[in-house]
Amino acid sequence: MLATIGNWFSNTSQTKQIMIARLFKRVTVCLSTMTVVVGLSASAASIYDNSTIDNGSRLDPGLNEVGDEIVLAGTERYLTDFAFGFWGFSNGGTVSPFAGTPEVRVRFYLNDGIAFNGYATPGTSFYDSDWFSLGPPTTRDSWEFSIGGGDFPAGGLLMPVVSNFTWTVQFRSLGLNDTAGLDVFGPPTVGSSYPDYWENVSGTWTLKTNVIAMNFAARFDAAVPEPSGVVLAILGGLGLVLMGRRFRKA
Repeated sequence: MLATIGNWFSNTSQTKQIMIARLFKRVTVCLSTMTVVVGLSASAASIYDNSTIDNGSRLDPGLNEVGDEIVLAGTERYLTDFAFGFWGFSNGGTVSPFAGTPEVRVRFYLNDGIAFNGYATPGTSFYDSDWFSLGPPTTRDSWEFSIGGGDFPAGGLLMPVVSNFTWTVQFRSLGLNDTAGLDVFGPPTVGSSYPDYWENVSGTWTLKTNVIAMNFAARFDAAVPEPSGVVLAILGGLGLVLMGRRFRKA
């Protein structure tokens, strides 16, 4: 996360055939592993962007977990980059350091929980950043998560989402006169967002509304997995080995 607003040639023929078979089995296992590890390289595309239209509003959630249920664009679902906007004040400004040691936590949920007024609440979590330091007071900043920063797996974070899900933020360890919250932007330029927001108080989710659409500032970039050059090269080499075995047996 970055703050910003890696000698069997001498054996007999029968032994060679046995060892070839064993080699083929090992290569097959290695290929299946490498297909997962290095077969997920692709250029990322924007699947949600609510980071450009600032309506000048902010949300102070206190210590409650709050979330924005959004609808993704495109079909890319291996998350490569994510960022959200936030603010944090000490004594109403940014001159003094925080009295406490504020921390923040980000989670992604499927909306498959118990219904609230007919709407499925956030239920199954498929990403949890755990708690990390908020940083110094700021009028506006953003936290960015990426593959390069070590926040997501090398091939991207698989998002088991067809269209909508909820991403949430929660703050803790705020001291006396410390406040922190989220920037409200909108409407999104990529994807869409519902005008209300989710709030979790002591494990109970409810929907909250305001006089404006409560769309939190954020963006998501994702990729579609595709075979890498390394995998294709290995597959080609394996094809030559198999052709060689088939030719010798013919």
